[in-house]
Amino acid sequence: MTHILGPMLCAVSLLACVYIYQKWSTYTSFRAAAVQHGCQRPRKYPHSDPIWGYDLHRERTKATQSGNLMKLYERHFELYGKTFEEQFFNTKVINTMEAANIQQAAALSFQDWGKLSSRNASSSPFLGRGIFSEDGAFWKHSRDLIKPTFARSEISDVNSLGVFVDRLLDLIPHDGTTVDIQPLIHKLFLDISTDFLFGTSMDSLLPDTPFDSLEFIKAFNESLAGVGRRRRAGMLRFLYMFDRKWKEAYKKVHAFVDYHVRRALEETAQKIPARSPKQVSSYQHTPQSRYILLHEMAKEIRDPIELRFQILNVFLPARDTTSIAVGNALFHLARNPKVWTDLRSTALALGSQALTFEVLKSLVLFKHVLFETIRLQGPSGRVLRTALHNTILPIGGGPDGQSPIFVEQGAVVALNLWGLHHDVGIWGEDANEFKPQRWVDKRPMWDFVPFLGGPRICPAQQQVLTQAVYVLVRLVREFSSIENRDPTEEYIELTKMTTESRNGVKIALFPAPS
Repeated sequence: MTHILGPMLCAVSLLACVYIYQKWSTYTSFRAAAVQHGCQRPRKYPHSDPIWGYDLHRERTKATQSGNLMKLYERHFELYGKTFEEQFFNTKVINTMEAANIQQAAALSFQDWGKLSSRNASSSPFLGRGIFSEDGAFWKHSRDLIKPTFARSEISDVNSLGVFVDRLLDLIPHDGTTVDIQPLIHKLFLDISTDFLFGTSMDSLLPDTPFDSLEFIKAFNESLAGVGRRRRAGMLRFLYMFDRKWKEAYKKVHAFVDYHVRRALEETAQKIPARSPKQVSSYQHTPQSRYILLHEMAKEIRDPIELRFQILNVFLPARDTTSIAVGNALFHLARNPKVWTDLRSTALALGSQALTFEVLKSLVLFKHVLFETIRLQGPSGRVLRTALHNTILPIGGGPDGQSPIFVEQGAVVALNLWGLHHDVGIWGEDANEFKPQRWVDKRPMWDFVPFLGGPRICPAQQQVLTQAVYVLVRLVREFSSIENRDPTEEYIELTKMTTESRNGVKIALFPAPS
């Protein structure tokens, strides 16, 4: 027995020494920062489970299930200040809705922060390695691959959107019948994004599409939901280890993407056009003039698995960000029909002008409606970053929350964009109300960052706004009025990796009299 206890005691003693050393090192670093920069500790969440913080995890899980997670964040910021610390299993997490802290982590000290490895582990079976999961050289390489796509003229050329929106309009009842338009908007942007990224649209809005689009959408949504569950579970994500439903779902998504990957690799290897002339519809550019992201990536990446994950990392926001923004805009417009009337007047005043990029960009009221929509329900409620080194956030420490904060290596900062965008100190007491007029003469800075900022700013933000304005212009031209048909007035969240309306967008649209 002695020969076993001896090594065990040595191991325990060694671990204890390492733990004590780490705590002492952190404390001395904090004291140095306190002396040099005036750092103080942020307020702490009053955990009933101070070791693992499982009480807060459980509360957030319940809020997610009831569709009120963002309201829970809002309540906690009201109780514990705009910056507070929590314990998430074995990790210290600093929650902040301060614009100065968000700017610091996203831009001013960008090099001090990285993606959270545990969150990447939660999504890696589905999304693998790509621009949204990696740091350092791999991230820079991924960014350089896709950046030309969003700097080219294709972003400003909206002609190819027309045929897809025509299909959408054909499917919307013109007699005031109730329709949940959210699934149709998802199909619309599934078609647009697959056409833009893969060079071939899924054509889910067509009745005779060769693809089983409903099955794909179901699989894609389940894949996102599975990632969301694992991320929220943290260290307990192993509980989902035998979730066959999730694995089956993401493998269906992979099969769809892999088909296009194989085609892109073959075509770029043979140096033939992205599409044959027979495949090009009348509304599309010729293959020689068209820039297709997957084909450009295939020229650089010849490994099919790496290529799959690189394009998936772009496909996710391309499919979801704009569709959710448009759906949420319609959600609010149905409850504010006067704004719809104003938008229609603006759109009809264009007369026969073509809806070019320049024309769409000039439609200030449409931009204000979209800004207000994504302020209230943005594409991302929280962004997590982990400290790669000991670093400092400029505000949030001390009893008044105004002192700098020392952040030790390995700690996580949760940049709460939802909290920032609902801060009554910035937006007024009516911060939770839909009021596009608040954007008149307002110049967004770091108090409005739905696409974040700094080097990791979303490269597709201009595309999102352009496509969303185009769709709204076509809708208000076609229909003179909108009516809410959802008995629930408030916005109930459905949180996956992204957040959308759990109840859909149930509306009625009425065409103008002949």
